[in-house]
Amino acid sequence: MQKYLYSFKLYLLTSFQYRFDTVLGLVMSNISIFITIVFWLLVYRSNGTGVVNGYKIADMVTFFVVSSLFRTFILIGSGFEISGMIKNGELSKVIIKPYSINMFLFWKYLSNAFYEFSKQFLFMLLVIPFFARYLTWDLTVHSAILLVICLAIGTVISHLIWMLLGMMAFWLEQAQAVMWSFAVILNFLSGMFIPLDFFPRWSVKALEMMPFAAFSYIPAKLYMNQLPFIKGANLLLVYLIWVFVLMILNMIVWRAGIKKYSAIGG
Repeated sequence: MQKYLYSFKLYLLTSFQYRFDTVLGLVMSNISIFITIVFWLLVYRSNGTGVVNGYKIADMVTFFVVSSLFRTFILIGSGFEISGMIKNGELSKVIIKPYSINMFLFWKYLSNAFYEFSKQFLFMLLVIPFFARYLTWDLTVHSAILLVICLAIGTVISHLIWMLLGMMAFWLEQAQAVMWSFAVILNFLSGMFIPLDFFPRWSVKALEMMPFAAFSYIPAKLYMNQLPFIKGANLLLVYLIWVFVLMILNMIVWRAGIKKYSAIGG
């Protein structure tokens, strides 16, 4: 475990070395959020009632602002790196080393997640005074505890899902193209484009129990204190079950993929 923590610290320190990339990344990543917020402000202005599908304007803006923070913990890089290793043959050198490639990639991209969260959080502190009146501040102690746990579980789930997608490269030549298509679908199902409440009422409960909801939608609802404690706790139990299911799937796919990889001669 010590070697993984050391790599976490090393990659985190390395991330802070590229100041220009930090500033440029902040600007580019927040353009889409700004456009989304402006779009919803126009929707509410044309609506006239001040409420759309149960969301007040402050709820909607808060949802997308906090979602931009929470999505930094989606470890999408794990999948693309393992896919690249399989495709270019670097996996051959990695699998003989005395560590788990799965754990190594998790800690590597977790350090990147903390770095991205830190710079996004600081950026939000700078701009919040300009639109504070459009935000809600209803976070309670119980919701905060569930929120932290949900982010931790969601981070692990995202890593496991993207590792599964990345290991498609054992069988597919253009796995990364397929992965980008999955990224759009996962973002949609996680509530990053639109809150899941806007889906048909009969499908919302099913979508909430899917692992993708733990990436953005459920953390945002917890932050806004719009999720009862009992329901939030039950959903976290469901997500824990998903963690174990995805861990088993990762092991199965990895073993099958390694056999395929060895047979090819990689």
